Amino acid sequence: MKLRIELPKRKDELLKSFALTLLALFVLAILLFPVYYMAMLSVKPSGTLATTEIDLIPDKVTFSNYRDLLFGHTEGLIKTTNFEINAKQGIIKDSLNRYEIELHEARIVGSYSSRFTLIDTEILERKGGEERQEPDGTQIIVGGESIKLNANRIESTGGVKNLKVSAQKVIITVSSNEVPLDLSKFTKINENTYEAQSVEMEIKEGGIITAEEATFTATNFAFIRLAKVGGEVPDYMKRSLLIASLTVILTLLFVIPSAYAFSRLKFFGREHVLYFYLMFTQVAGGLGIAGLVALYGMLVKLHLTNNIFVLPVIYAAGGVPFNTWLLKSYLDSIPPDFDEAALVDGANYLQIIRHVLIPMALPGLATVAIFAFIGGWTELILANLLLNQENYPLTVWLYTMLANLRSISWNQFAAAALVFALPVFIMFLLAQNYVRSGLTLGGLKE
Repeated sequence: MKLRIELPKRKDELLKSFALTLLALFVLAILLFPVYYMAMLSVKPSGTLATTEIDLIPDKVTFSNYRDLLFGHTEGLIKTTNFEINAKQGIIKDSLNRYEIELHEARIVGSYSSRFTLIDTEILERKGGEERQEPDGTQIIVGGESIKLNANRIESTGGVKNLKVSAQKVIITVSSNEVPLDLSKFTKINENTYEAQSVEMEIKEGGIITAEEATFTATNFAFIRLAKVGGEVPDYMKRSLLIASLTVILTLLFVIPSAYAFSRLKFFGREHVLYFYLMFTQVAGGLGIAGLVALYGMLVKLHLTNNIFVLPVIYAAGGVPFNTWLLKSYLDSIPPDFDEAALVDGANYLQIIRHVLIPMALPGLATVAIFAFIGGWTELILANLLLNQENYPLTVWLYTMLANLRSISWNQFAAAALVFALPVFIMFLLAQNYVRSGLTLGGLKE
């Protein structure tokens, strides 16, 4: 048996096929670029600014943004005079921007009244101190003899003076000729940079301390405050899933009988009512805004604002015309002979719908369910208008993240956006065969 590969007979056909393939790949790359950009941004350390530079593979990949969104972490604020920091790496930056000291495998000891923020921290050892618990779960310890904590990141809230430093490797970058540091043990690498190995030094002027993967030990500390930060996404996601699921259930309850009636029964106005209603609700954008104002006023009068169970009813009702038309088109492709056979056997209309049409119309029902789910999952305007913060779904929470564009962590926002898109992607992945046949077979006629 010989393998034959058929090539286009004409050279121009080959070039045309090649050009169309390149064009398709180019369009696909443009469509997938936002997803790729968000994915790369979400795996960078939190705090990295979003720029126009796109790294094919980021220098440092971390899933801490996803962990903070889904599970949260503990942050601590401690005030103390005597402390010791042992860190894998750290930076001491002069408050006057005269120098910056980069430390590797470092030990920093200080005796200066200071405050430190400890990110992703936990208590390893503790002696003494009065402990109390706040209503929101915040833990406060006052006046302890000693405490030792492990932290992913440590930051001083201001400049810290009188520091003693020892490190395996030290790199100092200076911005002026006169700096309050002894550089006699350092090797000059370039005009502004000095380096040394296994160094012990004193930094009287000190600076702002930042340390990574460190332990923090304090003696006779004034207080420490520990609070959970992040981890709110599961609560918002539960509310979004509740709204979207109820929207799907109510939509199917409304749409199945109405689609059957328009497809099988004969009544006055059957050919025009659905299409007129569909055009009126889907095309008339200005009337939709006016209806939104009237809807809000009605819900306020009925005291139904800030009620999470009102939204699915509104979403389902708003999607009835389109979804009814979609399911009716699919039911039209099913021969009415099955209905007639069931009637001969003594079935009523509800039994026909339940035992005959629903099993045969699963692709159409899956398509309607996915459209209803997407509508309930992604809707923002009504949810933001009608609900208070304690009942916000995931869409509104994402919108509130953009309230302060200067302080937002774009890395966490990118991670949250991808988490938000995940349920819809999974639904399409699981029901793609049903959706494909539901959107295409409904347009066929025997």
